[in-house]
Amino acid sequence: MRRCMAIVAGLAMMVSCGLKEIGGELPQKNEGIWKGPGADLKPGGPGSVKRSVWYVTGFDYPEGYDWMSDPEAGSVRCSLVVYANAVPMLKIPVGTEYQTSAAPDMHRMIEGDLYTDFSTDSMTVIKKNGKYLFSYPGREMMIGMHADSSGVYTLGQSRRGKGFSFRRDGGLLFENAKGDLLGQMVVTDGGCAFAFSEKVAGAGKERYYLYRDGKVSQIAVREDVRKVLDVTVSDGEVYYIATLTGITHPVLVCEDGMYMLEFPLSVRVDSCRFIAAEGEILIEGVFSTHTGLMTSGLWRKEVRECIFPAGMVLWASCTDGGGVSCLLAHCSADDLRISRCGELIAFPEGYTAMGTAPLAMVDGILHVGMTSMDGAQPAVWMDGDLKKLNFNGYISSISVWEP
Repeated sequence: MRRCMAIVAGLAMMVSCGLKEIGGELPQKNEGIWKGPGADLKPGGPGSVKRSVWYVTGFDYPEGYDWMSDPEAGSVRCSLVVYANAVPMLKIPVGTEYQTSAAPDMHRMIEGDLYTDFSTDSMTVIKKNGKYLFSYPGREMMIGMHADSSGVYTLGQSRRGKGFSFRRDGGLLFENAKGDLLGQMVVTDGGCAFAFSEKVAGAGKERYYLYRDGKVSQIAVREDVRKVLDVTVSDGEVYYIATLTGITHPVLVCEDGMYMLEFPLSVRVDSCRFIAAEGEILIEGVFSTHTGLMTSGLWRKEVRECIFPAGMVLWASCTDGGGVSCLLAHCSADDLRISRCGELIAFPEGYTAMGTAPLAMVDGILHVGMTSMDGAQPAVWMDGDLKKLNFNGYISSISVWEP
């Protein structure tokens, strides 16, 4: 969780497709990879009712080891595991020699495959299902990744701070040594799109740019814009959130006009960002009261949809059929809640949540990854029912592959 670090951080091949390594030979250690029956599951099915496949990723420690206190940190091996519809699918070893990280934000599922990124002293290494895919010079953290029949696309921010690169299969498509990325990479009909900013030397201002379908263009912003907070593309249209001179609260700007986002009175706006949602514009705004207590709210385009209970901020979200479900955490108390399309639900006793995206809506049923606080098996909460998974560790993400 980005704004409540105490909550999240504390719980804290060369393959047959013939991809080439960019920038020199790297030693590879691919043994120890195990595939299970879950690897054969695919979305769809007979008849008119098509079923999705949902995936759980997590970190598994030796049986009996107290991974939460981690008394032998650095010396006890763990594995990155994947379950498909609660059926074991994949298990790969974690560690520097395997070029697989134990960080929960350095792996993701894309249409049934596990992609990992790893930084050596001088390279970024991408693997697929535990086997080497490609690498390239520079140490980057992944801001976005997309895979299709044309290749694997990565958007990486330099771990030194400034600069980023956009690549296909490790080959450079675009880079900027001094820019700052704005928001997330989105997939469009013509490819991938992302925004970035550059400071104007001596002017105390920034210029904003959009990379879309292989071309870079400057985003035309209003003269009274003080700062652009986030940018996204939806159905071919560019949207941005900005602060303006003389206006207290952020505004949403798009082709059909400008809209002020209505916040409660007498609050300080801390941040605004777009939330990934197919076919619509969703915004999260975070504000603080005079006591310093931060709270999140949601807007559907310019219309405020809800303000969450005081002190509750958004950890992760998912959408389905127009409804928005969220995982909420309190900034100053040990309090987690589920918001299922507006209905607030308390976390089951004895469980917490970890990782970067531990929830997904699967065929109308909300799935939330839950980690035991007393050493029991982790579980998946499915609209009130708990499905336990047989490993010793925590769930780092839940995702869905729809038919």
